[in-house]
Amino acid sequence: MAAAAFFLVSCSNHKHTITVTNGSDLDRINETVYANIEKLCVDANQIILKEALTGLEIQSQLIDNDADGTFEAICFQATVKSNESKQYFIQAGESTLQSSEVKTFARFVPERTDDFAWENDRVAFRTYGPKAQQIAEAGQPGGTLSSGIDCWLKKVDYAIIDKWYKGNTEKPGYYHIDHGEGLDNYHVGPSRGCGGTGVMKDDKLISSKNFVDYKVFANGPVSSQFELDYAPYQVGEKTVKERKLISIDLGHNFTKYVIEVEGTDTLTTGITLHDLKGEISENTEATWLNYHTPHKGEYLSSSVVVHPKYFAGRSNIKSDVKDESHALLHLKVIDGKVEFYSGFYWSGSKQYANNAEWEKHLSQFAEQIKQPLAATIK
Repeated sequence: MAAAAFFLVSCSNHKHTITVTNGSDLDRINETVYANIEKLCVDANQIILKEALTGLEIQSQLIDNDADGTFEAICFQATVKSNESKQYFIQAGESTLQSSEVKTFARFVPERTDDFAWENDRVAFRTYGPKAQQIAEAGQPGGTLSSGIDCWLKKVDYAIIDKWYKGNTEKPGYYHIDHGEGLDNYHVGPSRGCGGTGVMKDDKLISSKNFVDYKVFANGPVSSQFELDYAPYQVGEKTVKERKLISIDLGHNFTKYVIEVEGTDTLTTGITLHDLKGEISENTEATWLNYHTPHKGEYLSSSVVVHPKYFAGRSNIKSDVKDESHALLHLKVIDGKVEFYSGFYWSGSKQYANNAEWEKHLSQFAEQIKQPLAATIK
């Protein structure tokens, strides 16, 4: 008991320093940083994070990567100038920060069949579960047969998922109308939407059906992380299996996919081309793909960004069949997985001035992926 008491007192007096280093030539603004705390002398239930220079507390979040009840990391957002470093203190204490509706958020949505939806302060997404698949396969109304990714177009920085689903429960079709916060008027169908995946076979894209299971690992405010599991599907003689770890952080327009893959050496991600009225652009050095198109009186730019090591080529499918036209980016499976980001810019949000500014951001974001901020703890 004495030894345990000494350990707790000792831990409460520790102050750990996190040094965040920006080794790139780009200023990094509000970029999410993850630091490992597994070996630290801290009580994970009573720690706060402060800027070393100002002494001000900043928003942080503890991460349990495997849902085993133990926090392995702390994440927060840092602004660090090019080729400079910045320090933060982890110390014992209770947070004085007020909770905010400006956050990341993710949840299973049983009240709308069995969607899974996620968002941050700039964008929102959803995809579809096994009940929606069963209804669609039975030929009944209200079903959705798709592993594609739907885009919800936000105008506001606060969380809207619960509000929009509640409105839709009370008045079906609520979230298809802009009530001043944005709306869902993006069509997915059986397409890949914005960042859905599949495998190429004889110039055709073959994909899984709806997700069959889910697990949430972290749920805001800085980052939300969850897993979607998919049933195996056949690609010729091969059986392909995907398990997707999906995350979304504050401050940018992308969601990240880390996909465990079995049965194939390459995986393909796609952006639906809808009615083929838009323009496809790409940067094979920065490894991003973008589709800019008129969208219900506005414009929509939907994109995929990947680290060059995963890049395995580009192609397009243009078809007269509805929902089969796609801009595709092919990915190498390395050590059983692929990683990429997908996201979008909607002109109604006023987040970027135009598509050219968005494409400039895509190149900068690609550089951030290649050289992330480095965090060390002392």
